[in-house]
Amino acid sequence: MLTYALNRAARTSLYEQLYRALRADIESGVLAAGTRLPSKRAFAKHLGVSVVTVEGAYDQLVAEGYVRAVPRSGFYVQEIGPKATIALRSSAPEGMKPSRDSASGASGAFDGSPSGEEGEGGGVVEGSGSARAASHSWLADFTGATAPEGVFPYAAWARTLRRVLAEESERTVLEAAGPQGSPRLRTAIAAHLRGFRGMAVRPDQIVIGSGAQSLYGLLVQLLGRDLVYGVEDPGYPRLMRIYESNDVEVRPIALDGEGPALGALERASVDVLHCTPSHQFPLGTTVPVSRRRALLEWAQGRSAAPEEGLAAERVPRRAEGAFDGSLRYLIEDDFDCEFRMTGRPVPPLAALDGAGRVVYANTFSKTLGAAFRIGYAVLPEGLAERFRDRLGFYACTVGALEQLTLARFMESGDYERHVNRQRTRYRRLLSALVGALASSPAGDHLRFENVGAGLHFLMEIRGVEGDEGESATFEEHVAWRAAAQGVRLAPLDRYRFAGRKTGVPGRSANETVGYWGDAHEAKDTRREYDETWPDSREGRGRRRPAFVMSFSSLKEETIPEVVGIVSEAIMAELGAAPS
Repeated sequence: MLTYALNRAARTSLYEQLYRALRADIESGVLAAGTRLPSKRAFAKHLGVSVVTVEGAYDQLVAEGYVRAVPRSGFYVQEIGPKATIALRSSAPEGMKPSRDSASGASGAFDGSPSGEEGEGGGVVEGSGSARAASHSWLADFTGATAPEGVFPYAAWARTLRRVLAEESERTVLEAAGPQGSPRLRTAIAAHLRGFRGMAVRPDQIVIGSGAQSLYGLLVQLLGRDLVYGVEDPGYPRLMRIYESNDVEVRPIALDGEGPALGALERASVDVLHCTPSHQFPLGTTVPVSRRRALLEWAQGRSAAPEEGLAAERVPRRAEGAFDGSLRYLIEDDFDCEFRMTGRPVPPLAALDGAGRVVYANTFSKTLGAAFRIGYAVLPEGLAERFRDRLGFYACTVGALEQLTLARFMESGDYERHVNRQRTRYRRLLSALVGALASSPAGDHLRFENVGAGLHFLMEIRGVEGDEGESATFEEHVAWRAAAQGVRLAPLDRYRFAGRKTGVPGRSANETVGYWGDAHEAKDTRREYDETWPDSREGRGRRRPAFVMSFSSLKEETIPEVVGIVSEAIMAELGAAPS
């Protein structure tokens, strides 16, 4: 039986100590792939802890992909890939003392109970949607285009702003206009990332900007317009447009059950991959550790040598220490990491990256509201130096008072308390919504995927399965029926990049109210698109109709009425669907 020394007097909870010890032994190879872990009850008795403690540790390991649960059999260690082929950052960030919990002597993951538990949040796509959507008053909007009410902490923010105006010096205010933003805010963000996300970063690696979209433009300038950028498919169609508007070539990367498909990634020959590994949008997948390592290994490879264009011009005159245009990068969007409802947050790719190939991006839009336009990027040290050298002439796009107020808001603990309250509210909302849907007349036909991983989940319709076109048609029919009664649904098909090469822009759910003709319009263009990008068919085939359920703007008191409308729309379409 496995034996670990757990410290009941430590700040870190017993379940977290056990999770870290098991994870360390899996990573070091002490627990080999295929090893069956002890049963929860027997393990708890052996360690002298509660079954809940063991269950919490096992659940977190399952969530991160270290362990798989086999019904009526037990928990088994997963294959996580070769350890020595890629440069990985040490599990414990610098300045965080690792604990030797395991009897084997393996050190755990990053140590210490986070003092600030919340992150920045913010979506890959910001904005309130199209004018057509904005003019419509919805009983419920599951597309994520409607900003939730009551998110912004007005009283606490106003109190902090008054202190900034009364106490900050003119010099501090002027410093905030620098190209990377306020040193004080960057220091507060670095401290937060160390505690909440396990990332050992310095303030001078952080760049502040007015939301994700402006930061992506800066990243394109920093990395180069001559590179090929990849985005997840399905994903945010607007994200592809953002990159295209910056005059770069963008290619969709198909997903499989574990995240970006490695074969598609290689065949697409992209240099930069924009991904959401902690909570993929729209599928909600959490990329397991084996795929995370594979993505880091891909990033640590090199792109083919350029033959023409700006990259080719750069190669002959590249001096030692200069920017290497053949390097690959991952842009990690951690958009709603602070709202994981179960277990502890999954460590980001950036916390594992030991080769400087991951750019970490986030915003405060999810935690402080869509109207709050502050985001940031954490650059590897080499890119941070290049930013200061090449883009240091820019002034920060966020006002000094906003930056200094946010810095104080984080330092005082008000930000942490605010997000804790929001997480509690969203957890209650999610539980009520899923429970109501499951007990509705349509409940036997519903399957919920990736519930609790963040602010959206996937709702599949069981008993119906067809090819892409048939499933898309079913989704649009249901969305049309629900929209007629004031509920805005987000069919999964709208997040696929159909028609991108044929002149028909892919639709995002925040840009269309939904009508059944969308599926028919996309059917022919999808065929042309698949011929242009054959890899886009990877992970497709026959599938169930599904809806992306972004629930943060839902009002709890409307849940019974909203669920009734959704259930009625589904049942009506099931009755109309050919058997």
